[in-house]
Amino acid sequence: MRTLSKLALSYRKQFSSSLSPFLPRKLLVPFNQLSDKKYKCLVKEGEPLMEGQLIAFPMKDDGMENSAINSPVPGIAGSIVKCRLPNGRMGQGLEISLSGTFSFLGKSVERRDWKSLGHDDLLKLLLAKGVINSFGGSTSLVSQISRCRNNGGAYLVVRLFDEDPSRSTDSFVGRMYTREIAEGASILASLMNAAGIVFLLPKNGATVVENELVSDFAVLNVVVDDSKYPCGLKENIIRTVRKHVRNTQSEYFADINVSSLFVDSVTVFSVWEAIILGKPVIESFVEVSGSCLRSSAIFRVKHGTSMADLAAQCGGFKSRPERVVVNGMLAGTMLDDFDVPVTKDVKSLTFIP
Repeated sequence: MRTLSKLALSYRKQFSSSLSPFLPRKLLVPFNQLSDKKYKCLVKEGEPLMEGQLIAFPMKDDGMENSAINSPVPGIAGSIVKCRLPNGRMGQGLEISLSGTFSFLGKSVERRDWKSLGHDDLLKLLLAKGVINSFGGSTSLVSQISRCRNNGGAYLVVRLFDEDPSRSTDSFVGRMYTREIAEGASILASLMNAAGIVFLLPKNGATVVENELVSDFAVLNVVVDDSKYPCGLKENIIRTVRKHVRNTQSEYFADINVSSLFVDSVTVFSVWEAIILGKPVIESFVEVSGSCLRSSAIFRVKHGTSMADLAAQCGGFKSRPERVVVNGMLAGTMLDDFDVPVTKDVKSLTFIP
């Protein structure tokens, strides 16, 4: 594959903070947020909901290592309707009308000592809190942890930048929440019985992870020129790490391969929030940009919020958009429908003419 340098960097912005958009009065929360798994709705129409409450879980015959869907807001359960998903396919979702008191938003949450919990309890928490692995898509994190633990000798590889250089969400999370990611990586490494942890740092603004929170594991920090594409895919990462090991004349980490667990900043931060704070995955960091918008920003978006609502939060359109590109200009999905709800695997929206 040919490597392209400094591609699409004109779209990239260095955000210093994230914003919380206004909450819509009604949200549409899709069930099909993890591949094409079948989910069973656990609530009835008209039932009051709490923020973070379980509203859907994988059907038994579709595997129990798939993450739950939680209500992003307190409200009233509405109808189950068909909806378009960010990947362009059709699925089902639950309409929720905003109402009631929040359980997490604006509240102080007591930290949990994760080392007091057993292995199975931690895995159940990840499932119940709806944590997925968003590295290269949306997959079952718990299934991957179990596979690595059973095989033995696997490394945990944490990518702190975006594989698509037109996007900056993972880079933002990695830069702003380095300590939380270090602790989240320690949790994941313990669960999979990792042989070590590799942190892949962006060339510009890299923060080396040297923290007591990962002191139980061998740690390797590798700086990557993230202006090149591709550089963040598994095969690229393996070559980069092996080259780094050869140059530093170190034998440890030399046997890294595709059997390792590859995760990104967003995934590890979700693990930290789920285990340490007990907070379910009910919102995502989403970069909203594009030449059609009056402004751009990174939002912490409640799942079920429509893409059109986020465009309005940026001041609306200064010129008519024809498409919205989900998750990056190079590897993303193009949609012509702006009423599509945000789900767990959405990291960026780019509105284009």
